[in-house]
Amino acid sequence: MPDIAADPRRDLARRFLDRSVTGFGDLHAASSDASNRRYWRASGPDGQSLIVMDSPPDKEPLDAFLDVQARLEEAGLPVPRIHARDLEGGFLLLDDLGHQTLFSWQADARSVDRAQALTNCRAQLIPLASVARDGLPAFDTGRLTTEMQLFDEWYRAGHLAADWSPAQHAQWQGLRDTIAERLAAMPPVFVHRDYHSRNLMCRDGAWAIIDFQDAVAGPLAYDLVSLLRDSYIDWPGDWVETEIDAFWAQARQAGLTDIDRAAFVEDFAWVAVQRHLKVLGIFARLSRRDGKHGYLDDLPLTWRHLQWALDRAPGLEPLRELIAGLEPENIRE
Repeated sequence: MPDIAADPRRDLARRFLDRSVTGFGDLHAASSDASNRRYWRASGPDGQSLIVMDSPPDKEPLDAFLDVQARLEEAGLPVPRIHARDLEGGFLLLDDLGHQTLFSWQADARSVDRAQALTNCRAQLIPLASVARDGLPAFDTGRLTTEMQLFDEWYRAGHLAADWSPAQHAQWQGLRDTIAERLAAMPPVFVHRDYHSRNLMCRDGAWAIIDFQDAVAGPLAYDLVSLLRDSYIDWPGDWVETEIDAFWAQARQAGLTDIDRAAFVEDFAWVAVQRHLKVLGIFARLSRRDGKHGYLDDLPLTWRHLQWALDRAPGLEPLRELIAGLEPENIRE
C-alpha cells in the first residue's frame, strides 16, 4: 500500500474532497489494486466515511468506470454510489464499502456460511449477465489472444526463463488461436471480467461489486469461472459442481442460454483455460515489471486450476502436454 504522504497526487485528492464535502478529516490509504488506481478513505461527521478514488487520467481514464457503474446501478446491482466527480483530475468520491472482501471474510467464517456466501455471489451473476452490453468492447479473438500471450511472454519466458523450440512456439500459437476462436464464437453477455473474492465487498448483508470498469461482451461462463475457480480461494470441489449446475439451470430459465449441461460444462472448462493462462501471465508481470512479488504466492493455485480445466476441456490434451514441466517453482511449498 502506498505512503500517501509522499504521493504527488495527495494534495489534488485533498482539494477534490474539500470541494465535494465538508467536515471530513485527513486521507488515509484504503487500498490499491493491480492497476494505477489508488483508494483513500476520509472520515467525516457521525462516523461517516467516504472513499476518494484516484485514477490518473493519463493512465486510467474514468469513462469506462462511469459507464459501467451506471449500467449496474440501473440494473439494481449493489455497486458503490458516486457522490462527486472530477473527470479532468481523475477523482471520484464513492461510498465506503468497508474493509471486508469475500476473500478476507471467508477466512474465518463457518463452512456453512462460506457455502451460502458463494451461492449468493453466484446467484448475483444471472442479473449481472443480463445487464445491457451495447457499446461494450467485444471479447473478440484479438483481446483473448493478447491475454493468453501474457502466459508465453511473462510467465514462461520471463518468470521461468524456459525455452521453447520453433515447433513448440508454432504449436502454442495454434492452440492459443483455437481457444480464442472458440470463446469468441460463444454468444455474448455482459461480463464483469474480474468477478472474484477480492472484488466483492460485504455490506449490509449483500456482496457489493467493485473493479468493474473492464467489463466486456463475452462468454456466459466467464464470470462464473472467475468466481468458482478463483486464484485466491480453493473452493471445495463439490461446492463448485453444485454452483455450476445451479447457474446453468438459472441461466436457461432466464433465457441466457439454451445449451445442455454437458455443453455448458465444456464451455466453462475452455473459458477457464483461457483465463488461467492469462492470470499466470499477469501475476508474473506484476512481479517482474511492477515489483508486486506477493502475487507469486498465487501461482500454484492458478496452475492447479488450469490443470483442472484441461482435464475437462476435450481437444486441449496437446496443450497439457506442451506446458508440462512449466509448473510454478513454488507449487510444493
